[in-house]
Amino acid sequence: MQLGNYVCKEIENLVLCRSCMLHQFKKLFHVVTTRQNMELDFSLGSDSFRILSNILGIELDRMFFAKQVHGNVIKCVGERDIKRGVIYTADGLITDEKRIFLVMRFADCVPIIAYDSVKNVVGIAHSGWKGTLKDIPKKLILSMVKKYNSNPKNIFVSLGPSIGPESFEVGIEVKNMFNNKFGEKYIDVKNGKFFIDLWGIIENELFNIGVRNIEISMVDTIKFNKYFYSYRKEKTKKRFAVIVGLI
Repeated sequence: MQLGNYVCKEIENLVLCRSCMLHQFKKLFHVVTTRQNMELDFSLGSDSFRILSNILGIELDRMFFAKQVHGNVIKCVGERDIKRGVIYTADGLITDEKRIFLVMRFADCVPIIAYDSVKNVVGIAHSGWKGTLKDIPKKLILSMVKKYNSNPKNIFVSLGPSIGPESFEVGIEVKNMFNNKFGEKYIDVKNGKFFIDLWGIIENELFNIGVRNIEISMVDTIKFNKYFYSYRKEKTKKRFAVIVGLI
């Protein structure tokens, strides 16, 4: 089954999705959970991760979690961090070490998966409207450049399931913040209501720093709510997970 630019597959009764673009890279592991068949909740500390680790064959202690705060901090993760069992307060994680699986949780915010196919570096970011205004998409890529000498032209980026431009309605104050920073191009007005195109903004911001391989999932969590949790639509505390790693 295909949802937008993501392909979904059922594994042991759990439906999981992957990016069509990133699926070509054999050294990269990435997966996006759904709520189909088993409605697992991947909030931080949830026991659902233990179920998922068994299904995927990944040890739970190889998963690295972050406390997400809608900021723009990017943390580099290595074996030392895994052994210490730390949880960083961050909305972006990067690594060049194998068998470290970076985990973030979503329910409308944009998952950004970045993979440098030359340096073999992977990164993930949680980019809601606050993080987007704080430039976390660019900071994720620039952190890979600074830490691992990545070339943006070699980085493939996929924007995962998240609230789409036809669904992300905002008030006048948020609209003005986006207008002041990014201009009117990414703001649509319908019946006196304002809608923001986060996908378009992030794609443009990444293009401006040299990223040329960008995929947008085209999966709106509002419209595809039966597959993905949506805080906007449900006011839920439940989250779906995005996991990336090098294998």
